[in-house]
Amino acid sequence: MQSKKPALYKKAELILFAAAGIFYLIMAIYGRGAFWEPFGKVDLTMIIITFPVTFLLNTFIFIPVFAKRKKWFSYFISVAAALLVFEIIRFILNSPVNSEIFGTQNIVLTFFIAVIVSWLYVIARDWIININELERLRSEKLSTELAFLKTQVDPHFLFNTLNSIYALSLEEDSPKTADSIIKLSSLMRYNLHDSDAGFINIDKELDYIEKYIELQKLRLDQNIKIILKINYDKENRQDLKIAPLLLIPFIENVFKHGVSTANETEINISINIVSGYIEMKTENTLLQESISPGRSGTGLTNVKKRLDLLYHDQYELDYGKKGDKYNTNLRINLKK
Repeated sequence: MQSKKPALYKKAELILFAAAGIFYLIMAIYGRGAFWEPFGKVDLTMIIITFPVTFLLNTFIFIPVFAKRKKWFSYFISVAAALLVFEIIRFILNSPVNSEIFGTQNIVLTFFIAVIVSWLYVIARDWIININELERLRSEKLSTELAFLKTQVDPHFLFNTLNSIYALSLEEDSPKTADSIIKLSSLMRYNLHDSDAGFINIDKELDYIEKYIELQKLRLDQNIKIILKINYDKENRQDLKIAPLLLIPFIENVFKHGVSTANETEINISINIVSGYIEMKTENTLLQESISPGRSGTGLTNVKKRLDLLYHDQYELDYGKKGDKYNTNLRINLKK
């Protein structure tokens, strides 16, 4: 899955294609020079067709589908197959009558020039887009940091206060309250410290999710049924790392939109970690007040941007309504 390019880049790309196409046709038909000397004017037809078709195939199909996903064997097979198809078409058309139109010259050189030009175009285009994207992210990060500094409370004060409340709850013999305070303190410590790391061990993210759900249960009544299932390969999970706070927005969304004090609702959360992949599925009862085009909200919009940047082409995300339920399904390759 790929992030959507801004409209500006799409327009620039269209203009570039149009200009390059016009230039190519003029050069191919009228600007012969030494390279075109052996060819007659009508003898160039197959070559003129080969170059743009090869360029488009490689730029928008072969490179995005195979090369960018590191499926190199499939990429080279596809390129070879395309060349073979061109040569078969040329051979079929190479009759005494058609040769006057399509020519008898070999198009292999033209084909590989188109492939090389396509790669140069993709590299240059992606480089320009990435530079602009990095500048945008730096600007957003600076704005976020400034907003955070304006509202930041000394974390030492918060932790000292929680410790005092924890001690008071033990004195008053309130073990559930004490346990809740410990969980809340753990969540805050994760947010303030562990979330600064680029990637953390998957166990920490799962522990955060479990504590978050336990704290949510404290405020919910018996009408809410919550089912959490976590399955993982114990042998390999120590080596798996994930970007911190990447999964929690999906969990938050479930509790935000799937909890009702008036009706019975059900929340299902399952997380499976197998063979280096993590798959998280959430399902909640669809409440009438939650049915709106903006269901995904700012939280999920931001997490989708993070997924695009951190796990480009390495994740799958689906979400939407199914009957009276709302489902999300996220699958990430953690082995990259």
